[in-house]
Amino acid sequence: MIDLREVAVPPWEEDLLVTAQFERVVRVWSLAGAARVATFETVFEWGGRRLALVPGERPVVVAGAWARHGVRGYDLTGQRLWQDRSRTNVQIVTALVAGRVAVSYNRGSTRVLEAATGHEVCSLRGVRQVFALSPDLSLGLGSDWCRLLDQSLDLLGSRITVPSAFVVSAATDGEHLAVAEGGGPLRILDLDGRERARVADHFRHVVHDPVTATWIVVREFEEGRASLLRLTHDAEVLEQHPCDPLRDVATIRGGRALVLLTDEGVQVLDGSDWSARTLQVT
Repeated sequence: MIDLREVAVPPWEEDLLVTAQFERVVRVWSLAGAARVATFETVFEWGGRRLALVPGERPVVVAGAWARHGVRGYDLTGQRLWQDRSRTNVQIVTALVAGRVAVSYNRGSTRVLEAATGHEVCSLRGVRQVFALSPDLSLGLGSDWCRLLDQSLDLLGSRITVPSAFVVSAATDGEHLAVAEGGGPLRILDLDGRERARVADHFRHVVHDPVTATWIVVREFEEGRASLLRLTHDAEVLEQHPCDPLRDVATIRGGRALVLLTDEGVQVLDGSDWSARTLQVT
């Protein structure tokens, strides 16, 4: 079995996703073909979220490194398109709409780059990480706050306090925002920051399923077990579904599906009925 450690895909992508092995090998997969379409080496280093797939007419894989390599962009043949070594200690790489990618570092502001060229579009002062929620909304995370950003990355609304200063996942349905903080809690908020509900538990991932108009969250236990919960806007548990221990998880197809990276490989889970299929990992 290939030792896969990270999966990356923007929530609105319909077909492609990218996975990374324990150091440099990445694989691009097609859900329509249920198999990989490309394999190549990058500067990727495991630890953090340093991999992104930026969709478009010519999709780009962007990979970052903690050490001297900085960040690089590749086409799906594995050809390097650009490299930016101006800053090192890359922490998080996030695909955005319009062919852009947000690169967050250990220190300093998050930079937004053109994925095809590596040219800097802007710098997001005070933002330590960006969560891509939908084509129209992102979430910027600061030292102890988060704030919604529109498609142009302009600020929306007011700051929302994040007591733990650590968010592991966020999602929106356009009217509400769900934020999972490291070690808990999970909070469901109105877009103005007013809290509707909270659950004091450890959650790794949250997504809004548009088919059932519910929230799906991945809950993890200390002994390595995991389960999937379906919640209402008031955090009432409607369903619970067991799942294998997860190495990583990502949202795809507008929230209609989850990509689960387990010891057994890559699974694509339909959020409406829990049906899953496994991609061929060879």
